[in-house]
Amino acid sequence: MAPIGLVRAALALLLVFFAFTLGRAAVRTARGVQTPSRLMPWMIRFVLALGAILWSGGLDATSIAALALGGFAGGYGAWRELHPKPPENLVQQMFPKGPDEK
Repeated sequence: MAPIGLVRAALALLLVFFAFTLGRAAVRTARGVQTPSRLMPWMIRFVLALGAILWSGGLDATSIAALALGGFAGGYGAWRELHPKPPENLVQQMFPKGPDEK
């Protein structure tokens, strides 16, 4: 059986991922791009992962670090959704204009 610390660390990594996708889904839901039914599963996953971390060890350094990193990841996911990258112009990269073209 795996030590409980290793399981809590794996849950903390999952919590950070769930928070990131929860932040992205929250922005999409607020913009009206997706329905709230697509937001709820990420929220449930986040809460269950946090609950498992807190239940297995209480409020200690691991749970506080996981919650802090989850907060940062959620904020970063929301920021990434609010500021998307512009699409690349591959035609310009593949076929650059010659010296005689404008």
